[in-house]
Amino acid sequence: MPNKNKKTDPKNHTAIPNGMSETVDTSESEDEMKKIQDILKNQLVMNDTSRSSETNDSEEEHQQDTSKSKKKKRIHWVKKPFTLPISTFIGGSLPPPNHSGLEPIDYFYFMFGKESFDILKEQSNLYSVQVNPNRPVNISESEIRQFVGILLMTGIYGLPQQRSYWTNSTRVESIASTMSRDRFLDIKKNLHVVDNTNQLGQNDSNYDRAFKIRPLLNIIKNNFRKIQKEEHLCVDEQIIPFKGKSIMKQHMPKKPNRWGYKMFLLADSISGICYDFIFYTGKTNERQYGFCTDIVLKLCEGIPKMMNYKLYFDNYFTTIQLEVQLKKLGIFSIGTIRSNRLRDINMKDIKSLQEEGRGSIDYRITQVDGVELCATRWCDNNIVTCLSTLSGCESIDMVKQWSSSQKQHIQVKRPNVIKLYNAHMGGVDLLDMLVSFYRINNRSKKYYMKIIFHLIDLSVVNGWLLYRRDCTQFRLPKNEILSLLQFRVEIAEALMKSVVSKRSIRRGRPSLRLRSKENTPSPHPRAAPIRTPPASIRLDGFNHWPMSATKGRCRHHGCNIVFHSLKDKSLFLVF
Repeated sequence: MPNKNKKTDPKNHTAIPNGMSETVDTSESEDEMKKIQDILKNQLVMNDTSRSSETNDSEEEHQQDTSKSKKKKRIHWVKKPFTLPISTFIGGSLPPPNHSGLEPIDYFYFMFGKESFDILKEQSNLYSVQVNPNRPVNISESEIRQFVGILLMTGIYGLPQQRSYWTNSTRVESIASTMSRDRFLDIKKNLHVVDNTNQLGQNDSNYDRAFKIRPLLNIIKNNFRKIQKEEHLCVDEQIIPFKGKSIMKQHMPKKPNRWGYKMFLLADSISGICYDFIFYTGKTNERQYGFCTDIVLKLCEGIPKMMNYKLYFDNYFTTIQLEVQLKKLGIFSIGTIRSNRLRDINMKDIKSLQEEGRGSIDYRITQVDGVELCATRWCDNNIVTCLSTLSGCESIDMVKQWSSSQKQHIQVKRPNVIKLYNAHMGGVDLLDMLVSFYRINNRSKKYYMKIIFHLIDLSVVNGWLLYRRDCTQFRLPKNEILSLLQFRVEIAEALMKSVVSKRSIRRGRPSLRLRSKENTPSPHPRAAPIRTPPASIRLDGFNHWPMSATKGRCRHHGCNIVFHSLKDKSLFLVF
């Protein structure tokens, strides 16, 4: 019999995972010990996985909660009458004009800036020295003004080649007598606005794609901002035609000029005067509300706040957030809007409105951040949707529209918001049309030349529009107001004839200076060359008799005689 009082060896006492203690014979095989260790390891791994799954579940629940909080609030649209706000303009009437003389050159200097000529002169001279120190161009102040005046005249004549203004067959006397052809081309070749050595690298955070023209843009932009604004304003795009190589070039297939640089303009809705502009250089990462909303808000920085200005824009810019932010600044707005930008709206769709016929209207009202908005959908030839903080569709009038099916004009109902939009949305289009009449069209391989030429044209047109507004304030009759062509010609002539006077240091006795003037012969002005008639006219047999003269050389090739007598008839016949 075994001994019951036999003591257990502590080395043979092993703990079982269930918490009970039991004596285990260590002489058993080591496989059982390995099984126990594996069981312990598996329990530890299961505990770790359960903890990690709990943390993951909690993180997913937290992310779902945060995503729900980040979701945009639902907008509730209601069909009810739109309460018209108090929109009386507080800005008052326009001040009296500053330009009492109404000289065109003064308006151009006000827009383009006299300091712009200094920048063009200094930077062009610097660039010529940087390119070739042995051949500086040495442009004077009068020459840079004459150069701009010639550019304005070329926009009027519009010859296909620059050299045509100096050739005998197509010579333009006002241009050719002001500056020689080679001098004009030399100035154009070296024309610059900034120092190229100051340009930053493309990897720099402050890199500017419009670095080549930035000083000129800033000067003209600040001058435009000084103009007193009127009540109704509009925002739209403007295209500078350009087909060369540039990273800033944009392609817009639905525009008349599909290729070119893009500008965003703030202009008067009726007169077309430009008050501010933004030159578009490409996408940026600095966005607050969205690209279109940020552009309009940046253009409105110069508009006085809480004065009840009215702003109009098309569906490229219009968003709910934009009109809410403008209303908080005291600016009422009307704009056509794309249907996908009206969230949660329950208006009639396009098919139902077209079935009702032309003139059918539907609208909804909502309130966002305390701002009441009215969305109006109107059926004409196409469906038009407008968003407004100024007017709704309560006041409806009749408008005459052409019906292609009936082949006659018919009366169509039109809401008031559409009437206001059509009356005040053409300011930038008017300005763009006027610029295109006499555009400087000199070709160049340098991408920034087109921008410089466009800024000159824009300054002339904006000056003429301001001149017309001043004339109406002075109540001048229409026959005394200069047209755009006359206005441009007077600016060009004033620039081409401008001579900067330099005070010369006089030395010696005045009497000696008078004697020297009497003794020195006065230089004869250089006569303009007389163009030789073509051979078809000279040899047509209609007896073109020679004109008598006292001096001059024979125009016959190979003849060096100064003057022929009438007895030498053979030579005249040959000529």
